[in-house]
Amino acid sequence: MIEILDTTDKFPLQKIGKMAGVCWGSKTDDIEKNIKRAKECIKSGHGRVLEFVDVEWVLSGISCRLGREWYTHIGGSPTRLQESTRYINFSNFDYIMPESIKKNSKLNIIYTDLMNKIKNTYEEFKKEGVPVEDCGMMLPLATTTKIVDKRNLRNLIEMFHQRLCSRAYWEYRNLMYELKEKLSALSDEWKWIADNYFVPKCEILGYCPEIKNCGRKNGKVV
Repeated sequence: MIEILDTTDKFPLQKIGKMAGVCWGSKTDDIEKNIKRAKECIKSGHGRVLEFVDVEWVLSGISCRLGREWYTHIGGSPTRLQESTRYINFSNFDYIMPESIKKNSKLNIIYTDLMNKIKNTYEEFKKEGVPVEDCGMMLPLATTTKIVDKRNLRNLIEMFHQRLCSRAYWEYRNLMYELKEKLSALSDEWKWIADNYFVPKCEILGYCPEIKNCGRKNGKVV
């Protein structure tokens, strides 16, 4: 689940065009000209202007495994805070069940039993006086967590290029699709950016640079 915070720039193209206009010595009080200027900058690959647009949101109901992968995108000075396993009682934690397990009734039961056993063990340790921060060591990567995240548009576009790839981790890919939908709904400016740049890198390059690709786009001829 994604909650876009109201601190997110609602009109990113206007902001980009205004900032770029300062550098060009242009008037920046015309909204349409600012939008036109922004699109020209983005299409021309002037990525620095994208760093003026900030996106802030709360991610919840994601697995700790996804939370770990989320931290790999550290370019562009993003920052984030994650739900603490030191201070929060996770004795009745929620968890993610992959579809490959969920659709198999036998494995579904085994998986659920395992999670319940961990919950019971966590609670037993806590009753014996083990601090919550130490009980947290037994939590599985499937445990759901919450992250408050902030990053700029340049970094975000790069994330979409990588994480909408059909070979990306399924939970991450689904989250990025949700984020694309939520940002598109903020304004027509966000929808233009999402439609044109929140896509896998093969759509931008015209080919897939991955050695092990899905085959949807042919690899680059070298």
